[in-house]
Amino acid sequence: MRSKEVLRNICECCNSDQVTKIGVHDDFGHYQCQRCGYEFFMGENFDVGSHLYELDSDYIDDLSVSKNYNDLMQWNHMKALSFLKTRVSAEHLKALDVGCFNGFFVKKMLRLGFDAYGIDFNNMAVEYGEKEYGLKNRISTKSIDDLLVEHHKFDVITLFEIIEHVQSPKEFLCKVSKILKVGGLVIISVPNKRMCWRPGLDYPPHHLSRFGRSALERCLYAIGIRTILIMEQMSVYDLVRNYAGSLLRSADKRSLRGGAFKNKTLINVLRRILNKSRKLSYIFLMPVDHIFHLLGLRYISLLAIAEKSG
Repeated sequence: MRSKEVLRNICECCNSDQVTKIGVHDDFGHYQCQRCGYEFFMGENFDVGSHLYELDSDYIDDLSVSKNYNDLMQWNHMKALSFLKTRVSAEHLKALDVGCFNGFFVKKMLRLGFDAYGIDFNNMAVEYGEKEYGLKNRISTKSIDDLLVEHHKFDVITLFEIIEHVQSPKEFLCKVSKILKVGGLVIISVPNKRMCWRPGLDYPPHHLSRFGRSALERCLYAIGIRTILIMEQMSVYDLVRNYAGSLLRSADKRSLRGGAFKNKTLINVLRRILNKSRKLSYIFLMPVDHIFHLLGLRYISLLAIAEKSG
């Protein structure tokens, strides 16, 4: 959908009026807050709907590439679980994964003892998870608004690579906060604004915001959520994999990730192998990642763990 540019004068994260236009991408204006560094894209009459994802070839392929839910676990999921294991006891804790896709993380949390649920507006993904992972009545296409009406409250809410897709992250997080118990934890990951290589998917209509540490912390603080821990990923594995993948795509603006793969059959076989080897690759490349991290390089996620104030 083509969009006419509109202007947002106030920063979503720090409420500053020091917002300036720094460029244009297609029909979207590109803006940045000079105080906290938050970047965002604005367009008129642009709808972030389920149709964008259900009809995208990459998201459809994702459902068949990894049958094992463990193969879909990435750095942000692993770090979140590592923190939760040391901070809370899973017994009796109610958890919600917002934007759960096919429910792979919900399945993982259930295995660890959490009373876990997930929501996603991608009907195809939810149907897959209900069937393949046995998650019927655990994942659904309900919205945050639906959960508010039903008076649900959660001890832990996770949002992995979600808020960069919405037009108003602060408004979205305000709603999330309303279904989080006082003292509850929210775990958020976003693509790091400082990433050393920017993939084609980090632009609209796929991504509408870019966060750094300051912007994300300020956004959470503004709605009464205090950041406990913030981490920045440096992954040579993810960098090489995603860069190589970008070279194997055909340019196609209809694809949210920059273009469909040229040889899907071969690529999907490679993706299955890479998904299976992801955890070992992270461990094997950890020393290299650490060196690059010390040198100031980042790729790809920024992870914040925060607590709702009383």
